[in-house]
Amino acid sequence: MPRLKYPEMRMELLGYLRKLKDLKYQMKAWVNQDFPADVQYDHLDLAIHFIFDDTDLGSDARMAIGEILLDGQEASLMGQLVDAINAVFEAYGTDMPESFYMQVGEWTRVEACAERAFDCLEGSNAAGCPEPLD
Repeated sequence: MPRLKYPEMRMELLGYLRKLKDLKYQMKAWVNQDFPADVQYDHLDLAIHFIFDDTDLGSDARMAIGEILLDGQEASLMGQLVDAINAVFEAYGTDMPESFYMQVGEWTRVEACAERAFDCLEGSNAAGCPEPLD
């Protein structure tokens, strides 16, 4: 894999993408607060703040190329995820409980975009990446 400025942040991003693509995890951990043994606390806000506040992903994912993203394909997929999240928040606001967001039809697009981005960043060719990552 090419050298990234912040490889640890890429690993953190992969963790958030894994959760954003998994409705069962979201319902169990984020809604019911039934966390896996190795997790003391988790919340949708953590993923949202990472994407929109802690990184450039929420404003222009291309700015993260070389830092936590490898290329334009990854940036494009992250941009699609950001658009999907923004569509949910524009439609329903940002103050609803997690359980509400997970029940609206638009949330399925968030999950699908997160899955495509996760597959690409993780190295799965099925996501449409030009080739698997090393």
